Amino acid sequence: MKTQRTAASMTGALAALSIAVAGILSACGGDSGGSFSATCPRGEIDKAGGKVQVLFWHAMTAANRDTIERMVGEFNASQDKVEVQAVFQGSYGDNVTKYFTALRGGALPDIIQVEDTSSQRMVDSQSVARAQDCIDATGYDLSDHLERVIAYYSIEGKMWPYPFNVSNPVLYYNKLAFEKAGLDPNQPPRTLDEVRTYSQKIVDAGAANHGMSIELGGWFFEQWMAKAGQTFVDNDNGRSARATSVQFDNDTGRRIFAWLDGMVDDGLAVNVGRNPSGADHLLAIGSSDAAMTIGTSAAMRTVYGVLESGQFPHVKVGVAPMPGLDAADAGGVEVGGGALFIVNRASAAKQEGARIFAEWLNAPEQQAAWHIGSGYIPVRESASQLPDVQELWAEFPQFKVAYDQLLSGETNAASAGTVLGPYAAVREAMVEAMEQMLLQGKAPDAALADAAKAANSAIKEYNDRIR
Repeated sequence: MKTQRTAASMTGALAALSIAVAGILSACGGDSGGSFSATCPRGEIDKAGGKVQVLFWHAMTAANRDTIERMVGEFNASQDKVEVQAVFQGSYGDNVTKYFTALRGGALPDIIQVEDTSSQRMVDSQSVARAQDCIDATGYDLSDHLERVIAYYSIEGKMWPYPFNVSNPVLYYNKLAFEKAGLDPNQPPRTLDEVRTYSQKIVDAGAANHGMSIELGGWFFEQWMAKAGQTFVDNDNGRSARATSVQFDNDTGRRIFAWLDGMVDDGLAVNVGRNPSGADHLLAIGSSDAAMTIGTSAAMRTVYGVLESGQFPHVKVGVAPMPGLDAADAGGVEVGGGALFIVNRASAAKQEGARIFAEWLNAPEQQAAWHIGSGYIPVRESASQLPDVQELWAEFPQFKVAYDQLLSGETNAASAGTVLGPYAAVREAMVEAMEQMLLQGKAPDAALADAAKAANSAIKEYNDRIR
């Protein structure tokens, strides 16, 4: 039986990294479903006869929480018609759970930040307004927004939430471990085969116990599928019609599972398990248990703040694009992070106020400030050209990696990402299959087939329930 190792024994500053990153990484996640009123309230604030109060639920933690709350204060001070109250609701999961509980009876927000994998559930709830209706009614210009961001948050060609905090997976690696292994620290691996080759050299040189740390989760598998141009579910990844079955039990999926199995089986990767803290795969770099890992770009400030705090002189963090199956799989990553849904149960004036706030957060100046203060990617090209962003990238080019990665590769159904109602259940099926493979010795092909069977059952149950 294969064993599972973790970096749970690390303390002090590394424990702080675990706490700070946990909130950041909880995101990292067909037909519209149900009916809705295609309206866009306008002029309602003026009729209200006073400042309109808008309740905003969010899930940002650590420095990101400080940044979003500061920005809310700046919005409130910028005009005298709308006042936003930002309320932290815990993790993304806590936020969404509280929302669906409130739908059954309770106070709802007027606008809510929702992680990427919950879009279909929000639409199916029939409780949110469709952003496209106001985009069309007001002539709001999306041409400056990143193409893949718009693609990700659109279903059947219509955008539902307003984008806000966008991220994607990058390769974090220890440049000093690379040097010790005789590897060029400025030439990180581009493919999974190269990751294996680098890992072997790192282990052989004693630069780290393993070449890479791997967490058991669905997000990275989905990203590798997207980079290879493969959709995760049918019907154009659930965008032209509701998803009815998964499509990952194919040659691409089997190659990914075989690579994971081989890396762990040969001692070239450490399996940190389900990684509930969202940080164990990163902590492995600080403990020299690994020299590389894949993690969200949204954690970048925290990663640098801890691993290069001076307490770990053996670590110098490098950042690179996420390696793909093949060299041709450049770019093509999906959008991660969260977006802003306007609640249609709110009054017309509150919905209008929420829209004004969402558009303000999407303005180039705000997206630049958000990127600098959080590490999330600016969703508008013009924001990337502002002097403050250019200065940041000149001094810290690693912050530009995720932005460039989102612009590279083809934007298609695969890279647009998956729209799926029972996302949590499908990812659970994937994790259970990985556990069977890595911990119980099940063959990769059999484990992947089991994941597909369980995922298809969850999709059918969900679709039957909401119809």
